[in-house]
Amino acid sequence: MGLKLKREFGVDQIPIFQKEFEVAQGGFKLETTGLPPDELVTPGTPVGFDEVTRKVTVLKTAVLYANATDTATNYQVKKGHFLTVGEDLGAEIGGAAYAITAIDTSNADFDVITIGTNLGVALTVGDVLFKSSANGAAAGALHLEPKGLLFDNVKIEDNASCGVVLRGTVYKRRVANGIHPAVIDALPLIVFSESY
Repeated sequence: MGLKLKREFGVDQIPIFQKEFEVAQGGFKLETTGLPPDELVTPGTPVGFDEVTRKVTVLKTAVLYANATDTATNYQVKKGHFLTVGEDLGAEIGGAAYAITAIDTSNADFDVITIGTNLGVALTVGDVLFKSSANGAAAGALHLEPKGLLFDNVKIEDNASCGVVLRGTVYKRRVANGIHPAVIDALPLIVFSESY
């Protein structure tokens, strides 16, 4: 019969979850539309899912790398986000959200996201920006309803399997693209630990 070797895609990383009490059952596939192929979505990433289609969709967020004034239209964010040009960017639920016009990835430490109109709010390092479902002066809203957190690393490719933690404790500051306060409100069965 012989030995059948399989190459796996993985990375060494510190634990994201302290404890997982409940994981969604039945198996899900990652929705890859709007995500860069062959990149890695890391554990703790907020996601939504559809139990009928069995698809998991990533909530797109980015962590602010540098302070931004209330009149800024350029935002330095940590690398590794999945935001793209044309998507609406927001910082506060019910606040302003405007289309991304450019993303400069030339700096080794951060990306610069540009929008046409400022968000009208001063932001500090560590604040979380999000893809909004609507555009306008008071239109900021998460583009999907968070239902859980990604359980493990998932490579962005067709038919990538993934699990979703519904109940547990996560190290909030270890989640790669940050946790927006609206996600915490939407997931009352997840404890977001401030320990590091």
